[in-house]
Amino acid sequence: MDLLVSADWLANNIEREDVKILDGTWVLPEDESKLSKGFIPGAKIFDIDDIADLSSPMKHMLPTAESFSNAMSKLGIYNADHIICYDRHGLFSSPRVWWTFMTFGHEKVSILNGGLPAWVNAGLNVVSSPSSGGDISNFNLNAPLIHVTDKVCVLGALNEDVQIVDARPSGRFHGTSPEPRVGLRSGRIPGSLSLPFGELKTKDNFLRPQSELEKLVRDAGIDLTKPIITSCGSGITAAGLAFVFHQLGAKDISLYDGSWAEWGASDAPLEI
Repeated sequence: MDLLVSADWLANNIEREDVKILDGTWVLPEDESKLSKGFIPGAKIFDIDDIADLSSPMKHMLPTAESFSNAMSKLGIYNADHIICYDRHGLFSSPRVWWTFMTFGHEKVSILNGGLPAWVNAGLNVVSSPSSGGDISNFNLNAPLIHVTDKVCVLGALNEDVQIVDARPSGRFHGTSPEPRVGLRSGRIPGSLSLPFGELKTKDNFLRPQSELEKLVRDAGIDLTKPIITSCGSGITAAGLAFVFHQLGAKDISLYDGSWAEWGASDAPLEI
């Protein structure tokens, strides 16, 4: 099974009963008008802010196992299904959907490379509304295939041989650009490495070829054989890094779910 699938592949497999398509678009209200319109036929909505820990003061934190199982059952997702997730940006929030499934032990999940824009540019049909209704399944959870971590664990990792890799743009990493969220300090987690997720994509929002990804990772000083914690602004593009590291063969990957939204609002140590 390929981690990335093309628009042509999806078009050729869209009628398969075990292929389930999820639109995982997450967008700031002011950016909505910039995105491609419509939905891939048969796609259902995976609302990152709703399929989340709603008791947390931060948005889109990982849901509990029970709430995730219930949400996927309501969406009609079966354990044998091959999930194809995409977003209307091209490649931005869909890795968060991939990571969530992997965290709950569902390995048959792929990302549509280039997202909805790639589908549209291939001349394929879109519909005006997402799919709704259908079967209620019984989605069961399995052992995690990738991991989540919290601030306490990241603090402990500062003194260990663990790489913390930050997906934010370099200006925010170095504290020279302001944070978009009000009240957050500028800077980075001490000892962390910078690998902006935007640099891993082409100008038309496809993931770069594997050889280019390998070079970017190597140039950033990242060792894929050692434990990695990914971080970003609020856990969205950190999932993009986790996806790339997994694709390149890393085995010990965790995502810091609170990311800078939590770290930057706390008294945790930082570097500038």
